[in-house]
Amino acid sequence: MMTRRPDRTSMWAAGVVTLGLLGGACDAGGPPTDEATVACDDGIRVAKDLPRDLVDLGVTRAVGEADIWFIAPDEPTWGGSVVRSGDGFYVKRPLWTSSAKPPSVTVVASGSGATGEATLSPTSEGLPGPLPMGVHFPSRGCWTVTATSEKGRAEIVVKV
Repeated sequence: MMTRRPDRTSMWAAGVVTLGLLGGACDAGGPPTDEATVACDDGIRVAKDLPRDLVDLGVTRAVGEADIWFIAPDEPTWGGSVVRSGDGFYVKRPLWTSSAKPPSVTVVASGSGATGEATLSPTSEGLPGPLPMGVHFPSRGCWTVTATSEKGRAEIVVKV
């Protein structure tokens, strides 16, 4: 019985098919996704009971506790509106607080411990109230954004 050895053309074609299949694991803007990103669950699970002051503003979707809340977007995930920006990625996420003091906010990547940055921009009405926030992520991945206030803590996971 004779075994046929593949010629260079068929080996090349197999390589192209393999690369094409692997290419599906990459997105248009960056490197292949890693395990942390693939396993990242950034689905929005809104709280059932929101503070009266937040409801009076017309907010029906938020995540948090006590005096600090992330106002949820209409999208099904926290990362749905992340955009590429300069040297990384960016998203606007409003907070709401019933405290007169701004919360502290951390942005940390799952697995690597890399950090991002949150910029708070108080409105002319000041606090307590809505607090616009921009979040910068230096790379793709699964990021935890945590806002800590005087009485509570709000945390979201953002897939970038």
